Amino acid sequence: MAEKAKIRRAGFADIEAIYEIIRENLKELVPRSYPDLLQNFDRFLVYEREGRILGVISWRVLPILNLKHPDLALEVVSFSVQPEVQRQGIGRALLKRMLRELQAFRPDRILVLTFYPEYFARFGFRETSKAKLYPKIYLGCIECTKYRSPLTCPEVAMEIRLSRRRGARRKVR
Repeated sequence: MAEKAKIRRAGFADIEAIYEIIRENLKELVPRSYPDLLQNFDRFLVYEREGRILGVISWRVLPILNLKHPDLALEVVSFSVQPEVQRQGIGRALLKRMLRELQAFRPDRILVLTFYPEYFARFGFRETSKAKLYPKIYLGCIECTKYRSPLTCPEVAMEIRLSRRRGARRKVR
């Protein structure tokens, strides 16, 4: 009987598989170093079937630049599914689970930079200006070696705005 697929939090033993899955999609992802993964593996979810990790997704907190009016933003990062099993619902399952978990932190918004805006639009993300994402640029884009400038990178910035301050919680699809 085949083992059922599951999404779970990553553990130390998963770091090598996470590293390899990210590297399999380098056209779409900024590579992450092994030491970085070692320090941040606890922010990853993995999709596992029959003892094999087929997809990964992670998140990070963006820096707060204005303490009087903080923008509490989380970013979805390192979202990758092994090429041979794409279009089987693995990415959808990972993203839906990640969005539920991130909502529990009650951020103002959840961000993603992507080459596939149509995909993320299905989950409630809307396009936003990269010029407004200085914390993101500070954290990751500034060290990217793929493009000369974060503002000329072809990735599309997208966000889900949440109503944290009014106590209302917008449900993510």
